[in-house]
Amino acid sequence: MSGRPLVLVTGASGFLGSHLCEALAARGDRVRALYRRANPPAALARLTGQEAAESGIERGAVELFNADLGDAALVRGAVEGADAVIHAAALASDWGDYELFERSNVRVTRDLLAAAEAAGCASFVFIGSAVVHGFGRHVDTTEEGPYFPLKYPYQLTKKEAELLVLARNREGFKTVAIRPCNVYGPGDRTSTYRMFSAILDGAFGYIGKGAALTCPLYIDDLCAGVLAALDRPQSAGQAILLTDGQKVSWRDYVAAMYEAIGTDRRPLALPKPLAFAAARVMDFAARLFRFREAPPLTLYRVEQGSSHYHFSNGKARRLLGFEPRTFYREGLGLTARAFLEDREAGL
Repeated sequence: MSGRPLVLVTGASGFLGSHLCEALAARGDRVRALYRRANPPAALARLTGQEAAESGIERGAVELFNADLGDAALVRGAVEGADAVIHAAALASDWGDYELFERSNVRVTRDLLAAAEAAGCASFVFIGSAVVHGFGRHVDTTEEGPYFPLKYPYQLTKKEAELLVLARNREGFKTVAIRPCNVYGPGDRTSTYRMFSAILDGAFGYIGKGAALTCPLYIDDLCAGVLAALDRPQSAGQAILLTDGQKVSWRDYVAAMYEAIGTDRRPLALPKPLAFAAARVMDFAARLFRFREAPPLTLYRVEQGSSHYHFSNGKARRLLGFEPRTFYREGLGLTARAFLEDREAGL
């Protein structure tokens, strides 16, 4: 195993990070899985045990590394000996104070970049986001644009971090920024599982007539794109959008979610002016009473859900040979099955 590349994955306890660790280990790479929680989640811990061996992952391929990325000494230890870094850790939320996002998304990325370069890592792949394009009319939008004003802390800090990453690209230290669209799949407790729960509670739907386009990306396709970006020299210094490329409206996407979860309930249709008004009131109340969690409806969600948000994967196809394999109807079915199994198990 010692001759195989060692890849550090940050945010390994999260949805994206845990799947990336599994994909890397499954193809034979050594993985150092960095997580911050007191104990690794089951999805990550199982990559080191008998269950992983039974699925073809060699024992010892995945090393668990507990660290807070705000600790400079631990960051230096995490990158020591690594051939590459996939930086998936981030504060990914549609609500909160800018300072917290800046610390989690910008400062951490700056420090990790410096440590990785100093340690002699050859590649640094940053998991960014398509939100750096801002919210506006996006139909077949490419990396060239259009771009709309950035208003929210998550958008602003992902853009700042991406600029830091791409500025460090040089011979011997390849840096890449991946811009995924709306990633979903089994284990997605951040968004899709919450949507399924809201459907079962009778409180989920779309804005207006649901005609705005969305841009889903199944987790396995994300992993394939990221690993291709890691491997291919053509990706050096590039920002690359990842999406399945299909044009699907929120109305059709939500209908597929309802079908996947197996409910007879009907989606809610919230008029756009009412959605914005409700989001403003909820945002004001959340800030007034210092809520720790985002309110049920935010301006970010309303803007994204009421604007066309469709991107081209043409550059990913050209540079990475990217070919999405799982589209939203199949992907939502697989995700719903996992959600219901987890719900039954009380997870």
